[in-house]
Amino acid sequence: MSKTTIIRRTMLTAAGASLFAGAVRAQDKVKVKFGVLTTASQAAFYVGARKGIFAKYGFDVEVLPLQTGVQANQALAAGQVDWSGGGVESTVVAWATNLPFKAYSMYAKGGDSYAIMVRKDANIGSAKDLKGKKIAVPQGTAPAQGLNQVLKEAGLPRDAVMRVNANYGNMGQMLIAGSVEAMAGLEPFLTLTEEKMEGKAAILMRLGKYVQGGGLFLISDKWAAANPTKIADAVAALWEAQQWVRKNPKEAAAIEAEFLKVEPRIVEVSFKVLTYDPLIDDFTSKSLQTTADYLAEEKLIPAPLKLEPHLVELNKVTQQVKAKHPTLLD
Repeated sequence: MSKTTIIRRTMLTAAGASLFAGAVRAQDKVKVKFGVLTTASQAAFYVGARKGIFAKYGFDVEVLPLQTGVQANQALAAGQVDWSGGGVESTVVAWATNLPFKAYSMYAKGGDSYAIMVRKDANIGSAKDLKGKKIAVPQGTAPAQGLNQVLKEAGLPRDAVMRVNANYGNMGQMLIAGSVEAMAGLEPFLTLTEEKMEGKAAILMRLGKYVQGGGLFLISDKWAAANPTKIADAVAALWEAQQWVRKNPKEAAAIEAEFLKVEPRIVEVSFKVLTYDPLIDDFTSKSLQTTADYLAEEKLIPAPLKLEPHLVELNKVTQQVKAKHPTLLD
């Protein structure tokens, strides 16, 4: 056998071994169906998948777009997705009804991503002026809770306004059409509506004083039971994705804009009122309990709920990831 032939065979063998190793590595990755809501607050999920951060931690992620926190709850409970994210309100509802998934981290914060927007021709200059007005608001959500607190602070009874049930995607059209005088909504839909109305609408107030925005990273109990050693890795991957968004906001906005099918500048507006911080702080803890109390009062959950038991796994994993990856909080 010639020296040239030996060299060629050695190179082919090495190439084959490399391809085989790559295939093995791909097979070793844990498959995940990741339900991601089409809101800017969940940018770290989509950006983390696109930038290969979840892959770096050993996950083969398939992103499945979802529209609402309720849909995320349903998809997780039905086994249609393994991971997802839920707003504070939809997650509390899930806990109250014993749905089979748990929270392991926050994916974002920012109550100022919620706001009350009004038509300028409705002559609403303060919270007191909301009396007697029709307001589009999604039932059982942070904006609904925030609206209640705004009315209370203004000395108005709960029934001082006429609530028109809506979702974040259609309430802007209601405001544009004039079927409501105000809407309690979420970015980037607020900014999109304001632009479409060309100066005929304005933000009355942001709601960060009253409620927490963003939400919680959720993993199904079935997936967690099948992959107990990978839970902390999933959380670490999310933390790194959040860090990447914090450090690269312009590029992250462009990536998220592709997912939302909007212009990057619209996502950049949302980023100004959101923080991609994974930790539960005192305001979030209070907001969780206030939300649970509100949902019980509105009879949207069966009974009052204490939240500490539902945060046990989150607190446990948080300590593990902080110890192993302290720089991810930089």
